[in-house]
Amino acid sequence: MTFLAQRLRQIVTQRWVRALLMTLAAALAAAPLALAWGAGHARVEDYLGPHRATFASNYSGELEIDLGPIGNAFLPSPIAPLGAVVTVRGIGAPAEPVGALLSERTLTAYTSLYTDPAGVTQGIVERLWQSALARAAVAEGALLLVFVAFWRRDRLLAPVLAARLTNRRALLAYATVLVLVVGSVLIPNPRPGLRIPIAAAANDARFASLTVDSVLLADLLDRGIKGITLLAARQQQAVDDYVATATLSLADQLPALPAPRRDETMVLGLSDLHCNQATTELITRLAAVTDASLVISAGDDTVNGTAAERGCVTREAAIAGGRPFLVATGNHDSDLTEQQMASEQMVVLDGAPVQAAGITVLGDDDPEHNIPFSVERVRDRAETEEEMAQRLVEVARGRQTDILVVHQPAAAKVVMATPDLPARLVLWGHFHSEVGPTVVSHADGSWSVGMRQGTAGGVRQPIATSFSTPFSPPLITADVYFYFLDSATGLVTGVQPVRFRPDGRVAIEDRIRTGDLSQLPPETRVKLGASPSPSPTAAEATRR
Repeated sequence: MTFLAQRLRQIVTQRWVRALLMTLAAALAAAPLALAWGAGHARVEDYLGPHRATFASNYSGELEIDLGPIGNAFLPSPIAPLGAVVTVRGIGAPAEPVGALLSERTLTAYTSLYTDPAGVTQGIVERLWQSALARAAVAEGALLLVFVAFWRRDRLLAPVLAARLTNRRALLAYATVLVLVVGSVLIPNPRPGLRIPIAAAANDARFASLTVDSVLLADLLDRGIKGITLLAARQQQAVDDYVATATLSLADQLPALPAPRRDETMVLGLSDLHCNQATTELITRLAAVTDASLVISAGDDTVNGTAAERGCVTREAAIAGGRPFLVATGNHDSDLTEQQMASEQMVVLDGAPVQAAGITVLGDDDPEHNIPFSVERVRDRAETEEEMAQRLVEVARGRQTDILVVHQPAAAKVVMATPDLPARLVLWGHFHSEVGPTVVSHADGSWSVGMRQGTAGGVRQPIATSFSTPFSPPLITADVYFYFLDSATGLVTGVQPVRFRPDGRVAIEDRIRTGDLSQLPPETRVKLGASPSPSPTAAEATRR
């Protein structure tokens, strides 16, 4: 009996192994066809400039931009033989006259396509590949079902038909289909029709091959490209001049740069950067020379949270220079922004405590987000700002939290009003104006510090109508902050703002004292994990 049982198990095991190997072989054989299908049928919804657009991949070997009734534009695809059809909605509609395409506001919104084409392309291509992989997975599943049906053909078909479907014929059919698919992929198939070259694009390598199929569109793009070229050159020169002026101002004040004292940890905090290229470059340089232990953003890092803002996320991630970079995203960011940040090794806070550089940070993304290029907001989840804040407070009570980060003041108000606030530093932003530092004293002699941070991008409110773009100098003072945490107790002993003014001057302000360690009761120091009395150096420093 034992022998029969062992033999039965062997037979079952052999059949399972055989079935698994055949399935793997079928999956490998189906993969090229599935990937070809997915890559040629990817489809995503996003924005091209300020207009909603659909991006659909194909094998035309060119980019076709469908601008509705005013015509189509064509460019050679940078990833040929793959191409795409970009259907832009809202252009030429009665609500938006065609002439609006040449307004300064519209040209400003499209400037990023001209100034940072690599970042825009990368963001869109990443989304298309995600869609392609999802569609390829569906195609792979369908092809595996075909394989199963072929494998069990003797049970599904009449004996005469099953006998005709031999392995040899199946392999021949597979090889034929594979050759046809590969051949069609390698030979681009652009759409035939009228192609009119655009004279204004001839001197720019990025757009030298731009053609259109409409005389009206040719005239509009000719004037539009000239406008964007002039606008982009003017903006880039202004940015370069501003960065050069601010860098010199910063270099003249090197002795005054924020620096932690012995037994302190220094954190660089910012909010509402909104992709500003000039201040991003300057903050990156500032972070490099001050060497903070970590960087924390209170959100609104982008303008609209679209795929086209991929380049700005990449630039912002460089601020950290290898240090931990933690973000509680804001209402102008999106789930896509968070994916882009994660791909750049930024840590997107999601309601769970995160340990970085010996500091425990807690935060979450904003429950609201703005519709791109609009002041309207929608709710991302069934939670208000106040409810999110209360949830984070409860999490902080369960584990000692050094820094709690939210984006909007409505959430911060709840946190700051909490009795015996369970966080040593609370950061937020959103209003593009500074309030604080606010010190909240506790019964045991310790304290918490709250700070509403100004805009690190120097962006005016409201963002949708301020003409402050990623490619302009700051329109108002751009602020970043250095926070000093006592290594023994975790308490915040000081805040030091650094301000980039619109005229290019950099103001490194004096350190603002937020607490005196020498006045902390010995029993509180022990409770916080420190020795009963502060070191002479620390006590002397907090009195200054």
